[in-house]
Amino acid sequence: MRMRKKWWAVPTLLDSGKAFFWPEENKGHWSEKFNNNNPIHLDIGCGSGGYCLALARKDKNRNFVLWDKEAGVLVYALDELLESNVDNALIIPREIDHVENIFAENEVDSITIHFPNPWPKNRQNNRRLTYPSRLLKYKNILKPDGEIDFRTDDDELYVDTLSYIEEVDGVILEKSDDAPPTTPISHYEERFRENGVKIKYIRFKF
Repeated sequence: MRMRKKWWAVPTLLDSGKAFFWPEENKGHWSEKFNNNNPIHLDIGCGSGGYCLALARKDKNRNFVLWDKEAGVLVYALDELLESNVDNALIIPREIDHVENIFAENEVDSITIHFPNPWPKNRQNNRRLTYPSRLLKYKNILKPDGEIDFRTDDDELYVDTLSYIEEVDGVILEKSDDAPPTTPISHYEERFRENGVKIKYIRFKF
């Protein structure tokens, strides 16, 4: 069943002051939006944002950017952000592309990519969030030694991502085809584990 469009999601996000529909305007100046120079963590494909916002509540000395293309999902992240009074998180409701136009070189300290669409068909592989051309863009915006934390339930995407990292001369710091749960745990991961699905994990840098 397809998710019904929430017509009110975009106006709600626009009025919040927490969502940036034209994030290119802030390239190189994201610290100013947070009013501090704390490290910036980018959650790509954050969904409803529960995992990232839990991190934000726990670690006030980091800034968090929640990025997803689905306004109808991000509006729930906004609700949680406002209800929890989280002041170190912002939202980007845009297609997950052209990251190099939104963040300056070395502007981001760390990235999570958790449970992205595996795009299993060969003709769709280039849409994967870990495809080599995308990894090179992440490399540009990450600070030296900045790390990417990747998780998936999909065996093929896990194996292919290991290959993609090698292709761009990335350095794998840790990997597992049966990883322990995160703390906090996202609702995606919790659901997969309840169904007996093993979670695959890669931590790497460039």
